[in-house]
Amino acid sequence: MIPRSRGVRLFLQGCFPEGSTLSDKKVTRTLQIATLGSDPETVLVGIRNFPIHKLALVCTKEDEKVAYRTKIDIERTLDIPVDIHIVKGMLMESILDTTMDILEKDGRDYEDIIVNVAGGEKILTCSMISAAFIHGLRAFHVMAGEPVMLPVLKLSYSQMVSRPKLNILRALDEAGGRVGDLKELSEVSGYPKPLLSYHLRGTDGSRGLENLGLVEIERGKRSRAIVKLTTLGKLLLIST
Repeated sequence: MIPRSRGVRLFLQGCFPEGSTLSDKKVTRTLQIATLGSDPETVLVGIRNFPIHKLALVCTKEDEKVAYRTKIDIERTLDIPVDIHIVKGMLMESILDTTMDILEKDGRDYEDIIVNVAGGEKILTCSMISAAFIHGLRAFHVMAGEPVMLPVLKLSYSQMVSRPKLNILRALDEAGGRVGDLKELSEVSGYPKPLLSYHLRGTDGSRGLENLGLVEIERGKRSRAIVKLTTLGKLLLIST
């Protein structure tokens, strides 16, 4: 039986003809972001099927040793730089913070960014899908050893939400994520109620925060609008 680390190196050596390197391939400079669990196989599927000039591995503390072994194998075999990012604490928030760090560090140096969400536990995968969704990044899962592209927005959420809408979301978050009526929201945000209603409900030509899934609006006593920040709204604020 071939040791896992040696098997990884043999697989990587088969990705390119003998004597060739990534610099020989006239392809778009691409950064791959990949979640990683106890088995690096899903990461290797991404390397085999998509251009790659740098890899950012994202994993939990439990799989840190696997990440470093994988990093060594890839860097030695393919001469591709590999960064390791360990997520901890509240996983969803940590993934979003980590994704922001990666994009701020490397985003401008690459023409394309693709996200491999196949590695690790389901919560890691779901969190990375959310991060890709918010930032409008292409993402794929792996099924039966083959990549399956996931549908993503052509326009990221952060681009779809205007500055006033972001200000309203931040005010709502600072108020504890919930206000009892538009009067209270107006006081904490500084926007008049008619303008708040426009940004919350939207119009035929402009989607409001409710329609975007960033807030929930319920009817309270005396038909007062109770406005709540959704999980997606919280995630958007973390990423901006």
